[in-house]
Amino acid sequence: MIPFRGFATNLFEQTDETIEFRRVIQRSEQHRAIVMIGVLICLASIAVVRDLASPVVMEGKTLALILLLIGMVVIVELATLAAARRADATGRIVRTRVWYGSMVVEALTPTVAILLVQLTSPAGMVSGLAPPAILTYCVICALAVLRLRPLLCLLAGLIGAVGHASLVTYAWWYITTTKDPTAGQFSPLVAYTYAAFILVVGAACALVAGEVRRWVLSTLREQAERRRVEVVARNTLIFGLAKLAEYRDSDTGAHLDRISAYCELLAGPLRRKHTELDDAWVDRLRLASSMHDIGKVGIPDAVLLKPGRLDVDERQIIERHPDLGYRALDAILRRNGSDRLLEMSADIAACHHERWDGTGYPSGLPGPRIPLAARIVSVADVYDALTSVRVYKPAMPHAKAVELLRQGAGTQFDPEVIAAFDEVEAAFDSVRAQYAPAESAEPADSTTPSTAS
Repeated sequence: MIPFRGFATNLFEQTDETIEFRRVIQRSEQHRAIVMIGVLICLASIAVVRDLASPVVMEGKTLALILLLIGMVVIVELATLAAARRADATGRIVRTRVWYGSMVVEALTPTVAILLVQLTSPAGMVSGLAPPAILTYCVICALAVLRLRPLLCLLAGLIGAVGHASLVTYAWWYITTTKDPTAGQFSPLVAYTYAAFILVVGAACALVAGEVRRWVLSTLREQAERRRVEVVARNTLIFGLAKLAEYRDSDTGAHLDRISAYCELLAGPLRRKHTELDDAWVDRLRLASSMHDIGKVGIPDAVLLKPGRLDVDERQIIERHPDLGYRALDAILRRNGSDRLLEMSADIAACHHERWDGTGYPSGLPGPRIPLAARIVSVADVYDALTSVRVYKPAMPHAKAVELLRQGAGTQFDPEVIAAFDEVEAAFDSVRAQYAPAESAEPADSTTPSTAS
């Protein structure tokens, strides 16, 4: 015997529904609606053929009412299906009450159809209580399994059982009060067992739906865990490669950590205006920002580590690193397909030295044509360059760096990003102090944002 606790768990387990799991349920319910429409059309066809072939012809209005009932249910199914399709197209989830409503309509349909036959058929009050009618209830319960909601399966069986029992009671009352000679050897006890059978079928379908539901949820969890492990491995590899590039260019070990923290700080105020900057976007930005200088692995040490200003030829060499980084990341994308993290990383690598006024490098992109992620990284990178010790300069004080960044608004930097920087510049100073406590703060007399980066 199945313990009640396990049975209840099968029926009412609704916890830990991820969005993806709810989408799986929604797609399954769409398939069920399509099958239900097909079943209803088949039932309508069978009703017509059986009526034509039967020696006892059903009244025309009875058949018409039954076909009208089936047509109304088909319309309900088409409406719920259309709602689900629209929700899928917009990335939403259909509200649960839509599916509960369609379930109630489906579960009541056999009862209403049999009642119409009882009231109008010349075959008598018990003609609709035969086993073929019971099969319709069972089909409704079986299709409810595709909802992956055990409670709906049980409700379908319960509604069908109560409806059938009510029809039996009505038929028995009518026969006994009117002495209807067409009743034959009608046995209400046997007819009531059909109602019990319908309820048992509903409960069995609820158990099946519960098992399938848990299997689907377990499968999705396993897939999510595999994706998580793969993402962690990928992100670790990406960050390791970025660290290799950093170690060639930075005297500190925390440059990438600071850049990631700065970018997250800047994204905070920007989220009020840019709705696409959700938590996932910010998480990608934190990691993708570490790839901004990956192209420097292709720059000779003589240029990269030169303790002083670069000449014209050396400047041309160093300015190749955005294109080198982009080409490397783009090659990975072409080989392995779309990946939002790598796409953002490629945008940042290519454009973090572009300027708002269009005079940056390597492509001279102006204003909004520069990806937002690259505009954010540009501010974070320049601030870090100004306030960090390099082989060719000392660190600049925070206040002086803030002043220079503000002066670059509208020329080197996106004014909107600088406005966000103004809101969080105190937090920038805290991050700088946290990750570089030993760095000096000696003034740099002639450093500007464009040369520091």
